Formats: sequence, structure tokens, C-alpha cells
Amino acid sequence: MACIIVFDTSTKACSVSLYRDSELLASWHRVAEGYTHAEELHLRISEVMQKAQVKFSQLDAVAVGKGPGSYTGLRIGVSSAKGLAYGLDIPLISIESLDLITWGIETPGESVLIPMIDARRLEAYAKVLVRKQNKFIELESTTNIILDSEAFTALLEKYTDHSIHFVGDAAVKTRDFLISHERFNQFTFSPEGYPDTRSIGSLLEDLFKQKRFENVITFEPFYLKDFMLTPKRG
Repeated sequence: MACIIVFDTSTKACSVSLYRDSELLASWHRVAEGYTHAEELHLRISEVMQKAQVKFSQLDAVAVGKGPGSYTGLRIGVSSAKGLAYGLDIPLISIESLDLITWGIETPGESVLIPMIDARRLEAYAKVLVRKQNKFIELESTTNIILDSEAFTALLEKYTDHSIHFVGDAAVKTRDFLISHERFNQFTFSPEGYPDTRSIGSLLEDLFKQKRFENVITFEPFYLKDFMLTPKRG
């Protein structure tokens, strides 16, 4: 029966949750206009632990949203997770921040879900999932994309019978490019979607049982953008 603290600071959202045996014991989640993670994270971790009346010595693992997202936010979150894991001598678990947006989302039928994180300017981090038999299957792994009228052309041509759901803080920018598309009424845009740690208890428990642990010394955030070369269009 694992007791796991998990947090994500990859976006404007700061999300902290504590689980025991996949049951949520306490949490704190807030979306701020500015990035306040340096001031908030350690305070909120302590508050969540105190609220659940759990001591740090009782933790079995620490989990963190590994990105992609804000460079500074990721450094804060991952450094904090590594510090806890090393200091308490417990395993470190990482989860893609885009998966923290999609986990627990309900969509009708065989829907296509595209979680997105704003990468500034006209760029976004995104991945593509399709819902089949009550579970999401990854169609395209996380990548850094240029948002324009051609960004999702191949996808929209392939999944003509599916509703398409864009979720995340880059959804509004995407909507602006697709508003004249002939299938626009089949799209939904949910810009309020941010990485959220409050509904991933079963995921954490599975990762812990499978021993999907990171090396505390060498683990680094999943920056993505720093290492992507995006070719010019046309």
C-alpha cells in the first residue's frame, strides 16, 4: 500500500496531491497568472502533508510532472522531487505533463483528444490520443508543433468520423486557425485544461507496482523544445 506525493509545475498551474493506495488523501491546485512555483511549491507540499496527517518518513515514493512546459517551472518541480527522493531514500516516478491534462477526461465514443501546452509565440507542445473501449491510445507522441492552418491537416483528414477535442492553454490559439475549417462544429476547445494531479491515484499505483522509477541522480526534465529543430514551412 504505497503512500505517494505528486506535484506538477510545468505550466501556470501548481498542483500537489498525496495518495495512499490510490486514494486521494489531500491536494492543492491553483492556476496563477504568473509563475509562482518558487514561492508556492514547498509550502503547499507541507500543507498537503499536514492536512493528511502524514509524515515525510511515511512516504514510499515521490512523483513529478516531467514536462514539457516552462523551463523554470520544470527546474523547480524536478529539483524538488529529486531532493525529496534523495533525502528520504525513496523512488522517483515521472509522468508526462500532457498526460496529467488528459487523465480522467471523459469524451464520447471514439473521440480524438489533443492535450496542448503553450510553448509561447505560435508554438505548442502536443500529443494525439484516440479513445477506444474506454481507454486512450496514443497515436502521436509528444512533439513541438507550429500552430497554423496546416498544423493538423493530416489528422483531420484521417479522422473524419471522430469528434476532436483540443484541451490545454494552447487551445485558444489553435481555435483561431481552425475557425474557418469545414468541420469546425466537430471540434471542441477547452483552454482551462492544465496538468492536474488530483485524479491519478490508479496511475501512480500502477507505476509504483511496475517499479517504473527514475535514476534520482541523472534524471532531467523533458524540455523537448530546447532540442527540437522545427523546419520552415513552404
